[in-house]
Amino acid sequence: MQHPKISIIIPILKQKQFLQRAIESVINQGFTDYELIIIDGKSEDGTIDVIKQYENKISYWESAEDRNVYDAMNKAVAQSNGDWLYFLGADDEICKTTFQNIFSQNTEDTNLIFGNIIYQNKEEFKGEFSNKLFIKNSIHHQGAIYHKRCFYGRNFNCNYSILADYDFNLQLFLESKKALYFDFDFAICGNDGISKQKGWTHYKQEFDIKKNRLNAVQFVVYGSITLGKFLLNQIGIL
Repeated sequence: MQHPKISIIIPILKQKQFLQRAIESVINQGFTDYELIIIDGKSEDGTIDVIKQYENKISYWESAEDRNVYDAMNKAVAQSNGDWLYFLGADDEICKTTFQNIFSQNTEDTNLIFGNIIYQNKEEFKGEFSNKLFIKNSIHHQGAIYHKRCFYGRNFNCNYSILADYDFNLQLFLESKKALYFDFDFAICGNDGISKQKGWTHYKQEFDIKKNRLNAVQFVVYGSITLGKFLLNQIGIL
């Protein structure tokens, strides 16, 4: 397959126990015009054995040390051939009709396709590509499909080890990129993704992203909100 419609990318590090289910969700979903790319961070827990079981279903894979999950995703983008890019966590599963439902519609000139996800604990996350991004990342990573042109001349900023996708999404919003919303669940996600780690590092990265992306007035307002969220988190309210 030289030029698939979509590249489905799974970055992984030491998550052997989940990987088979993630891969099975890819190969058993109803859309066939895709390639599967897996980037492993040099796991030593048997992850490679699982990858090799499915080698005939995988277009490209590698196992090497990386800085973080976003470094792995950048490596995958560089290897991808698809018009569209979708990032699936190793502990996530694609819903069976997601891509069928999306690519049966007109997506011409769209840069970002986004929707909703549901966690394994049944908690729902509804995506929003709006001013809400000034407050927090309102696009879930497994609820986003990026046209490859979004990555022309840029990648995920690996300095943001938890929120590089927020930085990326905020850039797209500030540039008024065309986005298309589908009101259904794209994926079933694990309950413990890195963006749910709400310690100081999370809020510090959110603060720095706003500082670097927003104008002075916006930063005073929305940077203050981030500091307020951190304080509320520290006293157990948030």
